[in-house]
Amino acid sequence: MPDDDDDTDPISEATRRFTEGQEHFARLWTDFAGKMASAGASFSPNATPPDAARGMRSAFFDALTGYFEQYLRSPEFLDSWKQVMAGAIEFRRQLNENLGRVHHEFQGTSRQDIDQLMIALTHLERRLVDTIERAEERIDGLSARLQLLEKAVAGGASSSPAPIAKPKPGPKKTTEKKAPAKKKSAPGKRSRARK
Repeated sequence: MPDDDDDTDPISEATRRFTEGQEHFARLWTDFAGKMASAGASFSPNATPPDAARGMRSAFFDALTGYFEQYLRSPEFLDSWKQVMAGAIEFRRQLNENLGRVHHEFQGTSRQDIDQLMIALTHLERRLVDTIERAEERIDGLSARLQLLEKAVAGGASSSPAPIAKPKPGPKKTTEKKAPAKKKSAPGKRSRARK
């Protein structure tokens, strides 16, 4: 036995909304018909036929405009269009899914695969651009430091150069010591030690 407190039966709710929509639709059309009848009843025999036709035409268009404006702004119409649009979006999604499945079954590429690949390539491009920009900033910094060093060398000891960061020590060398190799001077050139 159904619960008496549950008034939200979907079938009765849909039926109620349908009958309300029918009543609203019928009311709009009876208003339209009444305005048209009153426009025809206001015909005076003294009026010229073109004036009477203009009056009928303006009454017809005014009534039709009012009817359409009321109908298009009615909640029933808006709800029906919401449902139509939601159905169209869902249909498009299902169609894309099914077409993608068919492409995969025939071992082809689907649009979803291409979209995912494009997203991955876009991320890769951003990362590459960021890395290149960071490298460019570092090169600009090194170039500025090199210019300072060149100015310091050209200017002599009169200006103190900017402190230079010491390079980080590399891996430790083995404990074997090699004897320093003697430099041979080229013939015709004197070495500094002989001066």
